[in-house]
Amino acid sequence: MKLENVQDFEMMFERLKVNRPREAATYYTILIMDSPKEFSEMLRYASDLVNMTRRPLETGRSSLLKFGLIAEVLFSEDNNEFGRESFLPVHPEVIWLDVMDDLKKVVSSETFEGIQRRLSGYIDAYDDNYKTYGLKLRRHGNVTLRYSGRWVLYNILHNCMKQNDSLDIQIGGNRLFDDPYLGYFKRFLELNNNVRLIVDENINEKLVSDLMKEFGDKLDIRCFNEATAGTMRNYVFGKQLAINGIKILQENHCEPSYVGTAYVEPHEIEMLSCKFDDLWDLAQPVRKKKAS
Repeated sequence: MKLENVQDFEMMFERLKVNRPREAATYYTILIMDSPKEFSEMLRYASDLVNMTRRPLETGRSSLLKFGLIAEVLFSEDNNEFGRESFLPVHPEVIWLDVMDDLKKVVSSETFEGIQRRLSGYIDAYDDNYKTYGLKLRRHGNVTLRYSGRWVLYNILHNCMKQNDSLDIQIGGNRLFDDPYLGYFKRFLELNNNVRLIVDENINEKLVSDLMKEFGDKLDIRCFNEATAGTMRNYVFGKQLAINGIKILQENHCEPSYVGTAYVEPHEIEMLSCKFDDLWDLAQPVRKKKAS
């Protein structure tokens, strides 16, 4: 790790408007490059890299969690993969894709190209430390997390980028159709993933209709009334990954709102997929509005 690595992510986080971008970038860089299991190890790296002490590094960690760039591990079946400093960062490539156009406008071409060159090193380190699904798991075990809407959408988007597969989503409210989440959702569809989406009745009908017209047969939406939908939030990505969560806090832009368990074992994913199918059969189809 070098100072330039921290500086790369500091510039990205500034464009994302992450609070305390330098502190957040320091924590994130160490997390993806080395994945220490103890905070004392993180602190040693931070001290060597940028002469950072405990309190600013803790502030960086808190900023990442609130913004949705890391999720907190509450429990894992495979405890050997996690230590006391147990957080899962989103993939650096997804962050880069989210900010690159904006960043290109404000930095020199030399700086921009330098970040691009170093990106492959960040990707390799992340994939080595966090495995295929960004969970430190391969095809065994599960992990229970505290996370935000941004973290789960970034995670699913990264998996969609790596391989095309069907995507089933159950979510409540309109937040999926607000920026920046709508942009992530459209990318799922642009990547040739077929999406089945269950929402509650309180949706932006015109926006949903426009999406269904734009993406045609790739997007199918059904709805429950809010009382039926409740607080459950589910994501099933083909036979690769499933996240079964529950909303625990009122959503806002600076606080993790969910607790859920991520699964990578095929039989557990199949079980959640069957439950989604049952809900899908009970939900009411959302129809496209006819052009006036």
